[in-house]
Amino acid sequence: MVSPLTLVILAVAALLTSALSATIGMGGGILLLALLFSFLSHGEAIPSHAAVQIASNGTRVLAFLGNVHWRSIRRFCIGAFPGSAAGFLLLWWLGVLDDSEPYLKTVVGIYVLLATYLPKPKEAARVAKWWDFPLLGLIAGTAALTLGAIGPLIAPLFARRDFVKEKLIATKAVCQLILHSLKIPAFVVLGTFDAPSLWLLTAIMMVAVIPGTLLGKRAVKHVSERHFVVLYRVALTAAGLKVLILDGLLKIMMD
Repeated sequence: MVSPLTLVILAVAALLTSALSATIGMGGGILLLALLFSFLSHGEAIPSHAAVQIASNGTRVLAFLGNVHWRSIRRFCIGAFPGSAAGFLLLWWLGVLDDSEPYLKTVVGIYVLLATYLPKPKEAARVAKWWDFPLLGLIAGTAALTLGAIGPLIAPLFARRDFVKEKLIATKAVCQLILHSLKIPAFVVLGTFDAPSLWLLTAIMMVAVIPGTLLGKRAVKHVSERHFVVLYRVALTAAGLKVLILDGLLKIMMD
């Protein structure tokens, strides 16, 4: 059973991180997951985080519904569903607490940093290819169950395709909503999500993200596109370094 102090800490964290994600499109999910890992096991933290992110991303989608780029969503789903099935089978085979997790996160951290700082493609190359979002969906769907927070994994493609502000926030939120919705039944089948002991914590955090998203929506109106791109890159850098160093390299060195 989660203590009252933990409930308060994580409820406030859910509100603040959802406001961050609604303002710059990312960052909140991985910060919240890092906090959850401090209080819960891997098998408990990821499905609890998924439920909270369903509420957070769902609220974000409703708040920015008119800005969703649905063509990209359809292409993303082509890869996301088979990718999620592959991720479930991989997790079943490896085991929820397998030693390979730090190595996977090291690879993701390197990818995020490279994709963030490599030169952008030339103008003609920025036009979305037919395969880019299906491939992204396949990779993200496979990684979602093992890595938990896939925001940094999918974020660089949006930036490299010149998605900014409301369009980026809305479209990325739908992609994440789809993937998070697939996690909970997978972890129920795997037997790691003990809903009776976690339902109160999860429900409180799900409620807390709603006002956080509304605060973020108000804030994004006051952020210029230039500043938005800078903040987005800063968030990607922080997330990439966190995943690479704290979740990857340090854990490998400590084993």
